[in-house]
Amino acid sequence: MKHSIIAAALVFSAIGAQADHHKKGEAPAMSAEEMAMMKAMEAAATPGEPHKQLADSVGEFQAQMQMWPAPGAPPMNTSMQVKRKMDLGGRVLVEHWKGEVMGAAFEGRGRTGYDNVTKRYWSTWTDNMSTGLLVMYGQWNADNETFEFTGKNVHPATGATYAVRSVGSSPVAENETMTMYEDHGQGEYKSMSFTLTRQ
Repeated sequence: MKHSIIAAALVFSAIGAQADHHKKGEAPAMSAEEMAMMKAMEAAATPGEPHKQLADSVGEFQAQMQMWPAPGAPPMNTSMQVKRKMDLGGRVLVEHWKGEVMGAAFEGRGRTGYDNVTKRYWSTWTDNMSTGLLVMYGQWNADNETFEFTGKNVHPATGATYAVRSVGSSPVAENETMTMYEDHGQGEYKSMSFTLTRQ
């Protein structure tokens, strides 16, 4: 992050210098290295096909959820309303989940984007039943047409770190699915499953 800010500052400085020379009727003073940096920054900032794919998920959805608090435990069922929109000029998918979990009001916020520099998707999640931030990174699997994200989370009761993984589809025939898995050191198990239907 720090390096990208410094790079941006150098580019903006070069642009400013070029503008000053242009006002004075002088030839642009931008070097080949500065031009290359400007092109790289432009490529890094320009939304592409991965961002268009994220935009396919924009809309309002009804979500049916199943949650398993532990391996082998009976599932808990609930439903939620989901609203999604693209933000920051089509660069980030923002989603707002709202419903109930175990009789308590629930709200969650998700953000998903694609980093042109690292060539991977990223996702963050926060909600009103936690003060933490879940960060995951992933890729689109064209073979089975699914997004797969992985990350680490912290158990609120024990403070132990555990692995999380999500597998989700793009909307197909107005429906979308996603499954979450957790691994607390005894093997991966399915912890949540979602089916979203566009309204």
